[in-house]
Amino acid sequence: MKPFPKLHLWLILPFVVTLAGFNGYWSGFAEASFQWHLHGLSATSWYILLIIQPWLYHNKPIQVHRKVGMVALLLAGIVVASALSMIKGTLNSVDGPLFPIRYSLSFIDILSVMGFTTSVILAVLNAKNIQVHARWMIATVFWVLSPATVRLSFLPLGMFYQPKEFSDFPFLWTDVFIWNIALIVALIAFLIIRDYMKEKKVYFSFVLVGFVQLISIPMILELKDVAWLRNFLDAVFK
Repeated sequence: MKPFPKLHLWLILPFVVTLAGFNGYWSGFAEASFQWHLHGLSATSWYILLIIQPWLYHNKPIQVHRKVGMVALLLAGIVVASALSMIKGTLNSVDGPLFPIRYSLSFIDILSVMGFTTSVILAVLNAKNIQVHARWMIATVFWVLSPATVRLSFLPLGMFYQPKEFSDFPFLWTDVFIWNIALIVALIAFLIIRDYMKEKKVYFSFVLVGFVQLISIPMILELKDVAWLRNFLDAVFK
């Protein structure tokens, strides 16, 4: 029996979370900029193919899975390019709750883009080892999940506190970020423990994404917008 027979069903969950988290993009679709459309539609298409691919692997000839994989590689490139464009937009922002930490947040986003790219490349290089290949592909979800879960968290929080301004919340934006990162790290730890209990193996794909997610907490709290980081990112993006 081929491994991961129900993976496509599990991958629907983060896809729904991401759609819900970015509900503002979909509700304002007609007014969104080309930059937002390029990133939003490419990332959505990537997620859809990520869900479809395990199903194709189990139900269609392997050649179909590989051909769709080539399309997914093209989409991954667009996702990365558009994500870097969105990071530049964050750095050029002039107001909002993210303004005081926009450089440290952008640095974390860059690490996530690099991690996503690494996961895609290593998934391709390990295409013949389905156990390793699949886990690198699963890891791509965790590299890009926190922006959606953070946004989604503010929906129930907003309904509960009903603030007139963002500053009326009894907590900082960074607090919500940390809560979500902690949850994501816990999910990754669960997958690592599950793999070890079943196979006596620890897969580097999950360790890498978990480690970077974990260190993003002190980064957002302590790094902030220090001068060297501002100078470095300004030199790269401006």
